[in-house]
Amino acid sequence: MAFQAVHGLVQQAAQRFADHIAVECPQGRLTYAELIARSDELAVAIRSSGAGAGCVVPILAEDRRELVVSILAVLKAGGVFVPVDLATPPLRLRTMLTTTAPEWVIVGASAAERGEEILESLALARRVPLDLDAEQTGAAPERIHQPGPDDAAYTFFTSGSTGQPKAIVGRMQGIDHFVRWETELLGIGPGTRVSQLASPAFDAILRDLFVPLTTGGTVCVPPAGLILDGPALARWIDEERINLVHTVPTVWRGMLPSLTADGPELAELRCVALAGEPLAPSDAATWFARYGERIRLLNLYGPSETTMTKMFHFVTPADAERSTVPIGKAMPGARVVLLDGRNQPCPPGAVGEIHIRTPYMSLGYFHQPDATRAAFVPNPLGDDPEDFVYRTGDFARALPDGSLEYVGRRDQQIKLGGVRVELGEIEHLLRAYHAVRDAAVTAVPDDEGNPAYLCAFVETVQPVEAADLRAHLAPRVPDAHLPRVFVPVERLPRTISGKVDRRALPVPLPPRQQAEQDYVAPRNATEESLAGIWAKLLPVDKPGVTHDFFHIGGHSLLVMRLIAAVTAEFGVDVNLQKFLAAPTIEGLAAEIEEALLAAGSDLDDLLADLDGLDEAEAERLLAQNGGN
Repeated sequence: MAFQAVHGLVQQAAQRFADHIAVECPQGRLTYAELIARSDELAVAIRSSGAGAGCVVPILAEDRRELVVSILAVLKAGGVFVPVDLATPPLRLRTMLTTTAPEWVIVGASAAERGEEILESLALARRVPLDLDAEQTGAAPERIHQPGPDDAAYTFFTSGSTGQPKAIVGRMQGIDHFVRWETELLGIGPGTRVSQLASPAFDAILRDLFVPLTTGGTVCVPPAGLILDGPALARWIDEERINLVHTVPTVWRGMLPSLTADGPELAELRCVALAGEPLAPSDAATWFARYGERIRLLNLYGPSETTMTKMFHFVTPADAERSTVPIGKAMPGARVVLLDGRNQPCPPGAVGEIHIRTPYMSLGYFHQPDATRAAFVPNPLGDDPEDFVYRTGDFARALPDGSLEYVGRRDQQIKLGGVRVELGEIEHLLRAYHAVRDAAVTAVPDDEGNPAYLCAFVETVQPVEAADLRAHLAPRVPDAHLPRVFVPVERLPRTISGKVDRRALPVPLPPRQQAEQDYVAPRNATEESLAGIWAKLLPVDKPGVTHDFFHIGGHSLLVMRLIAAVTAEFGVDVNLQKFLAAPTIEGLAAEIEEALLAAGSDLDDLLADLDGLDEAEAERLLAQNGGN
């Protein structure tokens, strides 16, 4: 199939479905006609500011309508778009923007205040503003840029072992190849409603946006924070008649407890496409028990370096009985081989490193030629020095039917909540703290054996509090990269060559075993109720009142569910910052009891005010304050 630029495919869809809704989000809707008109105007503004072919243009926008308009405008102007997640810790965000050294940046009205804070510290030259509420000018570029298949299209960042994020530059034909493959595979067409759950900072957003926008479908964006609340997300998918969901298994898993017989029917949902981390067979079993095979589960595999996905597998009920769910076979246009330590093909059943060969991989790492050469290597099975394969660092074995079963990593890279984490990056940042001589970071497994959270062993030159180390890392790394446990050690174990001996590090206990080891029973009714809530959310049967929420399996995606459950149970609002400062049942119980006492005091004051009033005035005051 001949290459077509993705913005050209969107333009074609807009000509056929001008009045269809292209983007639907909490801030409003955008038709295809409006999408094209607004992106034309912005493309003119970008070119008028001096930007052109090959220019790197970051996009600061919280409103997804602004994001989509900006991406199309940058492509029409011939630039390379860099979507930015404004929730990224400030120091990391500054590093990312400095790495690309852009001369232009698009600032949406939804991000104007936050954007200016970021840009002032970087002294970037030209801001190109975008305000969808402004009157349309009708301006359109004289010529829409027509890129070649190997031209750069975008830049996304991934974790780097040196402490610096690595910028991956993607090529135009990589987007075209994936989007047209998935739309055909899943039968995506006009009116298909596709969820948009991924952060703008991850390349997964490309499939969220362009799969629907090239076919006349609708990009559907939930309210902010909803992906942290599994039951609410399931209701949203049901109520908004979503047909296709792209997400990571962690987010999908958060919905499963609410998908009971009397839970959401998900009547319009046709497929859930999962990627970014291993899919647990037990989760697949829960899904099939509720929905059978009516809603397909699609397991996807592919590093960002090879552009989104390069392997796929439709999950079956039989897979729920396996020890792992296969990552499948290569999609058309890609070839996957397993090589052993001598770069020879592995026999069936033997474990080898996954190497991906495809013309649709990315262009490598921005301004990091050494890292690019190390990852994109000449094909060991050929003699053409221009025939490259990508070394994934992932290990797998071939099953009898030719599908691959994922085994693990060869380096210190793991996935937490679908986010790639280089343990070396966290260690590098910890060593930069004045009181730390050396550090080693490991992943604590959950009961399924998958990474649950990080534990940092720190060798210090003086005593240091875990809170100080956490405060040092917080502005520099995403939440998934932040260790939940810090263990001070006098000396890290070393090999004979002087490297940290990771096999000699204490093995952190899985959450369930850790909970059993230092259990303290609830001591009052509030703690008893909270323990029941925690037991429903966490992989432990009996959470103790002194257990740290994050040490026994909690993570950021569960915090909002916890707070929602507490509000429903006790009728009080929980202060998030107070909970994070003392994430235990006893700490949360104290906060709840304090809030209940304050509410009681307010009621006493109201009753005192009512004393002496006539009956009508008293009823008015009671109604005003929620009484009866």
